[in-house]
Amino acid sequence: MRATGNPAPDPMNGPADTPDPSEEEAVLRAMHRVRLIMSLIARSDIGPPPEVKPGPAIYAANHRSLADLLLASITFSSWRRPIRPLVAAPYFDKPGLGPLLRRLRCIPVEGAGALALATAELEAGWSIAIMPEGRIVPPGDWAATGVGRAHPGVGRLALDTGLPVVASGASGTERLWPYGAAAPRIRPWRRYPLALRSEVVGVVEARSSRDATAMVMTALTRCVRRADAATGLRT
Repeated sequence: MRATGNPAPDPMNGPADTPDPSEEEAVLRAMHRVRLIMSLIARSDIGPPPEVKPGPAIYAANHRSLADLLLASITFSSWRRPIRPLVAAPYFDKPGLGPLLRRLRCIPVEGAGALALATAELEAGWSIAIMPEGRIVPPGDWAATGVGRAHPGVGRLALDTGLPVVASGASGTERLWPYGAAAPRIRPWRRYPLALRSEVVGVVEARSSRDATAMVMTALTRCVRRADAATGLRT
């Protein structure tokens, strides 16, 4: 059942709006350019696109590195899906990175307003990508399970919108752009292996946002383990 006291949303009626096709194409073009550049420095194994019904969805991913955004662009370009990641607002002020985030139409978020912004974009018909851990997780915090501690925001978003959730586990980005490093490590003579594995969680039903988040993170952990196996990080 859904969270007690919250009326079940009716996603079957669809979003109030749909994105402008020209804006969707602009996002896909920007992602495609990132994909082409990344092909020079990384080997990407992302698997087939998850099968979800047409319309907006919530994509939940782990967060080990700033390079997760680059792998997201590779993935969404390959899937031909203009999915917009939520990114901490301060990154938009960084030279080089900020303009890229704006071209990719990433959504700047900060503090308590993040869920409201995400909900607004979903209602406008956009699919969004969210990192439930809420930060780049230090290696020591994800070494045991593959993921860090999650905040309940993704569960609240899933329950409040009634939209399907897709879990996506990434691996290899932590080698390309290590935690705390100012820039990626470029090795033209040896491309980094990157992998992403996905699983459709679907429309989440749970008693609370924490229970919903736990369901998403269980699926996400499975995806991360498969991605780690693909890059050789785990066997």
